[in-house]
Amino acid sequence: MPTSAAARSEDPLLSSRFALEFDKAVAGMIISCDGLESKSDITEAFSGGTGGKERPTSRTPGVLSFSPLQLKLFVLKGDTYFEEWFKKVQDGKIKDSTKVGSINMYDSENKALAEWTFQGAWPSQISYNDLDSQSNEAVTMTVSIAYENFERTQ
Repeated sequence: MPTSAAARSEDPLLSSRFALEFDKAVAGMIISCDGLESKSDITEAFSGGTGGKERPTSRTPGVLSFSPLQLKLFVLKGDTYFEEWFKKVQDGKIKDSTKVGSINMYDSENKALAEWTFQGAWPSQISYNDLDSQSNEAVTMTVSIAYENFERTQ
């Protein structure tokens, strides 16, 4: 149990904005990001014990998998970065299309707070929000990014 007040350096991370980078260049301003998740399957082993006693089930880590990122971004005039990247993947050029990317989180004073880096990334899906001429909402896109691994690097 804490005996004194927490230091300011122990405050929870509060973000003001996120940026998305691929190959060290900003690729978009993130509205939201879901799916930064890794999961290890659980492998269970059952065995009989000696003297008629059952042994407890043994559990060990199994295959590690990563959920695709779901990135919601603003669509900017003349910016076709994700569409071109997606087309390159669909044309079968996957070896040349995988990238190293990062999600960078900033506070209200534009100070970098955290960074997550992912490897072997490529777009698996692109979708746009509903296009409605009676709406004043900005056009957004959701990009699903498959990747091989990630880690928090800051």
